[in-house]
Amino acid sequence: MQRTVHRTTRPLLAALVAVGVTLSACEEGPPPDAVPVGDLPAERRLPAPPPKPVCDPDAPLDPGLAMPRRLTRLEYANTVRDLLGLEVAEGVHFPPEEQILGFDNNARSLQITPLHAEGYLSSAEDLATRYIEAMDDWLPCDRAQLRVDGLAAQRDCAEGVIADLGRRAWRRPLTEAEHGRLLALYDVGAELEGPAFENGLTMVVEALLQSPNFLFRVEVGAPDPERPGLNRLDDHELASRLAYLVWRSMPDAELSAAADAGELRTPGQIAAQATRLMADPRARAAWWTFFAQWLHIDEVEALHREPAMYPGFGDGARRFMQESARAFVEAAAWDAGDLRQLYDGPFRHPDDPEHLGDRRGVLAQPAVLAVTSTPVMTNPVYRGVFVREQILCAPLAPPPADLAVVAPDPDPNLTTREQFAEHSDNPTCAGCHVLIDPLGFGFEHYDAIGNRREVQNGHPVDAAGEIVSTWDIDGEFYDLDALAAALARSEQVHRCVATQLFRYAYGRGEGEGDGCTLHRLYDRYVDAGYDFEAMIVALVTDPSFALRRGVTP
Repeated sequence: MQRTVHRTTRPLLAALVAVGVTLSACEEGPPPDAVPVGDLPAERRLPAPPPKPVCDPDAPLDPGLAMPRRLTRLEYANTVRDLLGLEVAEGVHFPPEEQILGFDNNARSLQITPLHAEGYLSSAEDLATRYIEAMDDWLPCDRAQLRVDGLAAQRDCAEGVIADLGRRAWRRPLTEAEHGRLLALYDVGAELEGPAFENGLTMVVEALLQSPNFLFRVEVGAPDPERPGLNRLDDHELASRLAYLVWRSMPDAELSAAADAGELRTPGQIAAQATRLMADPRARAAWWTFFAQWLHIDEVEALHREPAMYPGFGDGARRFMQESARAFVEAAAWDAGDLRQLYDGPFRHPDDPEHLGDRRGVLAQPAVLAVTSTPVMTNPVYRGVFVREQILCAPLAPPPADLAVVAPDPDPNLTTREQFAEHSDNPTCAGCHVLIDPLGFGFEHYDAIGNRREVQNGHPVDAAGEIVSTWDIDGEFYDLDALAAALARSEQVHRCVATQLFRYAYGRGEGEGDGCTLHRLYDRYVDAGYDFEAMIVALVTDPSFALRRGVTP
């Protein structure tokens, strides 16, 4: 059956197209003249650790900016699944999200480009067609009887569909004006050649799926009389914020009903809904994206290894890495209820010699060991940077633009430690690499695909390491087991967990006004025995979660 449907929604998306955010990359160039390390100030050679967040209890609450966030590809697919019971067609492609601060849901990167607009148009057409073809599965009216009763009865049924589907698609009740415009769009479709009821609803579904009310998480709120300059989210905006944090999808019927009833006003009400959502299997799937991006495990899928160096590495190895890492992380985060297990919890690698016993901590997971290596060899720099930035939240300044950074080629006569000795011997490099390389050398008992090794190129592996410029765990260590134990007890490490969660949940980086929020998250997390779920509940019940900065006239 062929239908002719006017495409009235394309101008809507055209108006949304925005310029995406781009980040400049570091340029390489010839090395500058060497500067003797002794001539550098001491703080340049060994900088102080990052400061702790500062909480001024007398400062007014500042929830920060709340930019509209476009649904990510994952959130779009999840929302379509929960709204329509359909999967996005395999032939529909959207550009990948740019990660900012390590996550794909940062508001500054979630704009709409022309490629997004084309993808949303194609997807809406396909989804609407398939949804209407399956209407016997969801239509609240008797379709056969509608054919008998005629156009007026069909329009009455369409009104009900618009109210229900529109409410769920836009995550709030439709206004009278919105309902009227969608009904008018139904009337336009019903006048086209073909079945009036099906054509009209097809146009409505396409419009709903291309509206900014569907594609964006719109959070406006209303002025909070108790906090001048701040807006409090309304019940449905808060329900949406909660659902997309915990499920990365739309609110379900129970959460929407709570919003309708005004039952998301107190911390206890919000905590009860958050706990309920966390018990749903969708929560683990959604939170895995947080851990996979934070710990770079999402990079395993595209991992490549040089066949001459690592013969046989392929899809099976990648799949094992992903499954092993996910099982370990989820056991620490959810089953143990103690995220210290993430850093030094034991696990067994099937290929390790029996006499070596268990490995300890996520840093010994093959996935992490592999994504912090190169296709041909391990890289202490990558591994040291990973610990400092992802685990300690101690970002490193980029190398000078005119400094040539070239990793050594594998040398069959030297160990990795010997090949990277240039960083310590060259005064130009030493000032920064003293923070990185000694830390990365502690990983050297594990090769570039995460296998255990005691000998490299005929030489015993030396896994002696040192960690410096931290709050509480400076010192020498040997092998990952010792580093894992230090990380598990470190305040800096666990405050970093709170920071990473904050960045992910709010879709932005932390600012000066967020110190008290970060302190409250950390305190609740520690008081609950390092329970990650307790920190999530603390986050969604924090006063800042339901607020945004007001719009200055």
